[in-house]
Amino acid sequence: MRAREFLNEQALPPEQADPMNHVFVLPGVQASDPYQMYRLSVAMARARSDTGVNDPIPFMPAWSADTAFGEEGVVAGFDASVEPIIDQALKMAGLPAKKVQISTPNSLEPASVLTQSPVTAFAGYPR
Repeated sequence: MRAREFLNEQALPPEQADPMNHVFVLPGVQASDPYQMYRLSVAMARARSDTGVNDPIPFMPAWSADTAFGEEGVVAGFDASVEPIIDQALKMAGLPAKKVQISTPNSLEPASVLTQSPVTAFAGYPR
């Protein structure tokens, strides 16, 4: 039997297609690329809000198809002491990579974060 006799890239037969509901093939999306599939699933989750299917989410940042990380390796440290460790590890591994800091050197709360507790003090609980 030749492959063209059993490989058919046309529509599914009714006994297979009928039980499926709203199934789509996305020819430009590679199922073998996990990062691309991840980005698509994140975009689909966000699209519900952007298209008005769900109520808008307050403080929602603007969507960007590009990411700060891309498919690059990412290291997050607690303080600046991680910088020389990254440099040494890159050198030891013989990797020609450089590090690019994409965040602020200090942790800063966004303006939307409340800095005072909404809970009022009560008797017997010192503030």
